[in-house]
This record gives sequence, structure tokens and C-alpha cells, in this order.
Amino acid sequence: MFWPFRRLKTHTPVPTTCAQRSAKRNKLEEHLFFLRMIRKPSILILGPDATTRQPFAQLEELGCDVRSANKAAEAAGLCLFTPPDLIVVTGRSNGLDDFIEQLKAQNKLRVLDMELVPANDMDVAEESGVEYAVTRALEELDSSHVKAKHFFTKVGNKLRRIHLSDVRFIEVEGKYSAIHVGQKKYNVKASLKDLLLKLPNEDFVRVSRNFVINIDRVTHIDTFQFIIKIDDDEIPISRTYKDELMKRIQLL
Repeated sequence: MFWPFRRLKTHTPVPTTCAQRSAKRNKLEEHLFFLRMIRKPSILILGPDATTRQPFAQLEELGCDVRSANKAAEAAGLCLFTPPDLIVVTGRSNGLDDFIEQLKAQNKLRVLDMELVPANDMDVAEESGVEYAVTRALEELDSSHVKAKHFFTKVGNKLRRIHLSDVRFIEVEGKYSAIHVGQKKYNVKASLKDLLLKLPNEDFVRVSRNFVINIDRVTHIDTFQFIIKIDDDEIPISRTYKDELMKRIQLL
């Protein structure tokens, strides 16, 4: 899935009365609640520490999974291992400027640059300004994401349709990724990283360097031995990806 970077559209100016601000905040919380019914929105804030503290606290309070980075190397690691739904840029330092421009050029992760938000979309003196802009971006992202139900893969001279719900897991096999469907598997010449960009991220999650699983097909998770059971297959969980997996499951 590719999330295009674009400037937010101009809308009615942010209300300034206390009653209007309270009503608007309630609306933001309501929208984020529905997003969290699927999973927590994942947000990465880039900028100097002084510019990220307040947005971090505000968005975490609303139930988002928030991380921050003030250096390009740290940001690159977070984007590689746990790609966020949205990247919020609050400032540029420590090589972040070049890294942010590279993200925009790659056009794979959604970037919200607060410097490019139209003035009448934000009241900089209002506490909920960042919340408003982020929620607007998540709304656009949510509405633009059309969930695919199936995909086609080449088998000999034919294109075979495979329903996403039938995919149990995907594993690396040499230069190929093997898609396990029932007792069959289909080899495609694509990396797990590229496949994840095309798969619905509420259903599929990477659990190690070599495995992506369909959460709906998991029988049980052994958190002591770091193993996932899908039917008769046991899939190892890497410590690097364990936290992301636990965030993605519905735990009661």
C-alpha cells in the first residue's frame, strides 16, 4: 500500500470558543476510538525533543501508539522495523531534513509536515492543533485505503486468484517469498517488506526476519518459547518484532 504525501485540504477554520474546542476534541476522540477498534494508530513524531514532547503526550492520551525520534539514524530504524501509519514532522535537525525529503521521494509512508499545514487548518495557540491535524490526516488515510479481498499470482501460464483470508503465513525461501495457502504454497519474487506494503496491515504482521503471519489464522501464541502456532505449523517470533505483534492482537 502506498500512501501519497500531499498537503491537507483547506477546511473551515478551527473553532476558538471553549465550548467549540470541547466539542471538536470529543469528535477527535470519537474518530480515534473507531480507528482503535481495528488497532491503535501508529504515529512517529520527528523533530527536536523540545518540539515533540507536547504532541507526544496529547496523541498518547488519545490512545495512539506514539514514538519519537530526533536523529535520522534512529528514525530510519523505526521506519524499517515497525513502519508507522503516519509520520508527523515538528522540526528538522540532526540530519532529519535529508531523511524527511527522502521519505517524501520514496512515497511509501504518509508524511504530515506541520510546516505545510494551511494556516486556517490550525490555530497554533490552541492545544488541540496537532491533534486536529493528525486526526484529519488519519481520516484521509482511512478513507483512501481500499481493502483488497484477494490478489492474483502467476502459476505457469495462468493467473490464480487467492483470497487474503485463506493465506496462513508467508516465509522467505531464498530469493522468493512463499505464500502458504491451505496445504499449498505459491512462490513470488518479492521481499516480505514489499509484500507488507500491499497487504492490509490490520491482518498481516511481520513476526521475524523470515515470516509474516495472518493474525486471523493464529491458533495460539506461546510467549515463553516465542512461537506462533498456525494449524500444524510452528512459526518463531523474533524478539525484535515481538512488541509489535503484541500491539496488534486484541488482548482481553
